[in-house]
Amino acid sequence: MTRLVVLTTPELALGYRLAGAAAREADSAADAVRALEELIEHERGVIAVHEPYFHGLDRSLRARVDALREPLVVPLPAGDAVESAGERRERLLRMLWQAVGYEITFDSEGRSA
Repeated sequence: MTRLVVLTTPELALGYRLAGAAAREADSAADAVRALEELIEHERGVIAVHEPYFHGLDRSLRARVDALREPLVVPLPAGDAVESAGERRERLLRMLWQAVGYEITFDSEGRSA
């Protein structure tokens, strides 16, 4: 069975657990790297990584993560930045493109464009 694991800060972990996701806590970027390395060895679903931790990955680990077919590792927006609707849409489109390998867009009524 595919599952979602969220790699996040201790402060945010409880919220993800309450929402039904498995959460792995990391106190620092270095702790997050160790946790992510363990998770990619044992998980087969989706690993959503707290965005500041994700962007702090070194090049070799980032290349390894990007080359994986399984599990899918994606950044999870930290939610602390104010962004416009257009910026949010662009960010979500980039995440979707990374996940599936091509861009999917929808019109205002939700139909694939």
